[in-house]
Amino acid sequence: MTVPRIGVVGGGVYGTAMLKCFAGAHRQGLVTLVALADLDENVLKRQGENFAIAGYQHYQQMFAEAALDAVAVATPDHLHAEVVLAAAAAGLHVLAQKPLDTDVTRARKMIDTCAEHNVMLFVDFHKRFDPAHQRLKQEISAGKLGPIQYGYVCMEDKIIVPSGWLRKWAASSSPSWFIGVHFYDLVWWLLDSQPVSVFAQGHKGKLTSLGIDTWDSVCSRVTFANGATFSFDISWILPDSFPSIVNQQIRVVGQEGIAEVDSQDRGMFCATSDSAESQVINAFGAQEYQHPVWGPQMQGYTFSSMLYFLELIALLKRGEVTLSQLQGKYPDGESAMASTRIGAAIDRSLQLGQPVTL
Repeated sequence: MTVPRIGVVGGGVYGTAMLKCFAGAHRQGLVTLVALADLDENVLKRQGENFAIAGYQHYQQMFAEAALDAVAVATPDHLHAEVVLAAAAAGLHVLAQKPLDTDVTRARKMIDTCAEHNVMLFVDFHKRFDPAHQRLKQEISAGKLGPIQYGYVCMEDKIIVPSGWLRKWAASSSPSWFIGVHFYDLVWWLLDSQPVSVFAQGHKGKLTSLGIDTWDSVCSRVTFANGATFSFDISWILPDSFPSIVNQQIRVVGQEGIAEVDSQDRGMFCATSDSAESQVINAFGAQEYQHPVWGPQMQGYTFSSMLYFLELIALLKRGEVTLSQLQGKYPDGESAMASTRIGAAIDRSLQLGQPVTL
């Protein structure tokens, strides 16, 4: 059986996570991990040695020479479009990190171009793959909570994320775009209703004092077409002493019930004599383990979305399904537009200091 050949563009924090996931799938014979494109020669050398793959400084060359079926895009949020458009033109299926883009016009162009070339555009919204969120979706869809009236979301990263991990480009992003977009998408997916208005307020101070000109926190209120209103409190300045890299919860209240998912406290706490602080570990999201035959493997909902993409492109390659038959079965570009529209509206509201209509 011929398996899909995949490459990755961007070898940073999330690109590395993708490489680990695809390498595990490669050892299972589910995919062939071929190459990485990254501007940094040191990254190419390190990742090439770690994963035994070819390295290209220019993704265009990788597309032309590596005989790929698909590509995973893990570039900074605002730099997805150029790569995705080139991949579509080369006939490659695309797994794009969230958000699809920070600009609605660019996002629309990506969607239309992928459709024109009949390639899959899969956006990696892995919160949809969290079993707790999938159960919440079932409860809402079955009407168990009744008509949804309001809800609350918080998602908060430690300050190491913008000040360390993303130091080079954090000023071109925000907590709203980098992490808030996860839950803008999730709430849209849960409600199956389009956003109609947004009011946002933000705070600056901590990061600007470190020379990073972006928001510390963004608090927004989004109203949807079905009448539901959700509040989103998003930040990325939690102190490094906080016991996990991210704190996240969602609360949904309907006419007939309430549901809460706490992704922070899921039952694992760890404190050891060789660490400076205790840790709350979300092993449900991402966990590496050793398989007796296939070696290192990645599991958890963070990787479930990536592996699902591999399953779908394998089906497409074997001719067992068509792209049209898969419509609505994965986080495609069209469904990603809701979160991009919310993010863009939040930016406008922050700029204007008033509510905006979508």
